[in-house]
Amino acid sequence: MTDDSDLETERLTLLRGLRHQLESLRRAGLDWVPKERGRDTPPPVLAVRTKRALREPQLTPTEEVTAARVPLLVDRPAPGPGPASALPAMPRQAFASGTGSPGEGGTSTRLSGVSPPPPGPLTPPPAKPPLTLPLAPVAPPVKSPVTLPLAAAGSLFGASEFEIPPVPASDRPAMLATLAAEVALCRRCTELAETRTQTVFGVGNPEPRLMFIGEAPGGEEDRQGEPFVGRAGQLLTDMITKGMGLTRAQVYIANILKCRPPENRTPSLEECANCVGYLEQQIAIIRPEFICMLGLVAAQTLLETTQSLGRLRGRWHSYRGIRTIVTYHPAYLLRSPAFKKQAWEDLQTLMQAMGLPLPETRGRS
Repeated sequence: MTDDSDLETERLTLLRGLRHQLESLRRAGLDWVPKERGRDTPPPVLAVRTKRALREPQLTPTEEVTAARVPLLVDRPAPGPGPASALPAMPRQAFASGTGSPGEGGTSTRLSGVSPPPPGPLTPPPAKPPLTLPLAPVAPPVKSPVTLPLAAAGSLFGASEFEIPPVPASDRPAMLATLAAEVALCRRCTELAETRTQTVFGVGNPEPRLMFIGEAPGGEEDRQGEPFVGRAGQLLTDMITKGMGLTRAQVYIANILKCRPPENRTPSLEECANCVGYLEQQIAIIRPEFICMLGLVAAQTLLETTQSLGRLRGRWHSYRGIRTIVTYHPAYLLRSPAFKKQAWEDLQTLMQAMGLPLPETRGRS
């Protein structure tokens, strides 16, 4: 039979071991231990939360231990996909808080400064749906504004439709000359640049009320560097002088293309797109009050339409606020003289809008 001194020594040894285990449990993150309820009571559930489990609650399991199972228990998670199966084992430990044999009643021990968790296993928070941002609408390409110096806004017709204010009349000749020098160096259309004699920029009054726009230079225009100087140009001169009572010096004349297409062929859409920017700058500089488009290529390019010439002529159009009319090209009238009557009707409509007297009334005045 063990004497009292041996019992006291054993009790002190157990208490010292218990104290070491409590310190180990506190460092491991154990926050509470349920009270044992008796020998016949099913073992309670011990909820263990380590520091790692607090950061990853979805990986914190529970296990059943009795108060008599003092040794440190190590549970490994069941193998499975995902990062949980690769995690190290998590410590589990239970202890009895008093003396007595296993199964006898004791007291529940709580670690200081730690609140007990809610009963039952911890459940992971619901996953948040991924953040989706609406796609920003793609803006359509914007044409580069004409590079011209700013000037005081004037009262010319359609000034508000342009990207720049009106250019003072005194500055227009120099600006047109600068633009013409730029056109002379253009090689956007390789075939036209290699076959041309020179570029054909435009000619006329830099302060016109009326501007004529044709298709492209011909052979004679390519040699002289001036638009509408061949047979079609002579017919246009007659339309201006004999028909409208004006002179070429009073109007401005230009083409969509500044280079002659080989064999006087019809300009391609790519060639028109490459060259129309120069014409737009010309129009922005001189800012005419009226525009007369000669032929289908000029009309479709500037008005950005695919309608036929028959549908486009006989009514007014607007190019950036400028009143615009469409008629037949003089070269077409030379090949089809029967359409000269309709072209004359178009000119009369233009003259009435400009306030010009018709030929019969000019003779009476």
